[in-house]
Amino acid sequence: MSGLRGLEGRVALVTGGGRGIGLSIASRLASEGCKVVVNDRDADLARRAADEIRRSGGAAGDVGGSVTDPADTEAMVAAAAELFGGLDIVVNNAGLTADDWLHRMSDETWDLVVDVCLNGTFNVCRSAASLLRKDASEIRHHRKVVNIVSVSGIYGAAANVNYSAAKAGVIGVTKSLAREWARQKINVNAIAPGYIKGTRLSGPRDDAGRFGIPAELIPKLEAQIPIGRPGLPEDVAAAVAFLSSSESDYVTGQVLEVHGGLEFMQLV
Repeated sequence: MSGLRGLEGRVALVTGGGRGIGLSIASRLASEGCKVVVNDRDADLARRAADEIRRSGGAAGDVGGSVTDPADTEAMVAAAAELFGGLDIVVNNAGLTADDWLHRMSDETWDLVVDVCLNGTFNVCRSAASLLRKDASEIRHHRKVVNIVSVSGIYGAAANVNYSAAKAGVIGVTKSLAREWARQKINVNAIAPGYIKGTRLSGPRDDAGRFGIPAELIPKLEAQIPIGRPGLPEDVAAAVAFLSSSESDYVTGQVLEVHGGLEFMQLV
């Protein structure tokens, strides 16, 4: 454990936690003493992730389901209550890309990314409100919402207008909820990763065009990072752990950029 205060025994829900950044976040929170509910659209991935955490000595449960379906997000929150008796931390990590130039982008491509990244965050937060919000007399500690956005949502990205717009929208959700929920001692913040190696979004482009970067552009991108190395999922997980802990009780409505100095990814 790192010694961050206020994580031992807390219950956390991590969406998109079956692999990549989400799995790293779930594992880090479990290592800090959280009881973690791992969600993934692929229920088998969620189950394997929870098994991995338990084998490492952590407490974890799993729940399949898509953040785009309000019934599924209600089930995620219910699982946290059933398995561990409540909910203290929500990490909205589920996301995907589907790149194209604006003039060629179909309605389906636009809707897919906005539905998962923006609507999905809204669905999870709305479902979680029933457990996070409490009467003043019931408040014993701050609860935390951490939304994973992107540098694309701050600085934009060519051929990525749907993802950039959706992540910019999540920043708006973050700042609005930080104001709405402050009196209930719920801190709402966001983390904007840059290029994070070892994820589906940063690897070579898949055949469906929904994940990844054209392989020939990856060395060019990595060469632009001022700090001299690509980011790792553990770098994002460390930032999530801080924003989930009591160390950040006076931090809300903020976007923490985790990109090694690479604010703007120039790929075209």
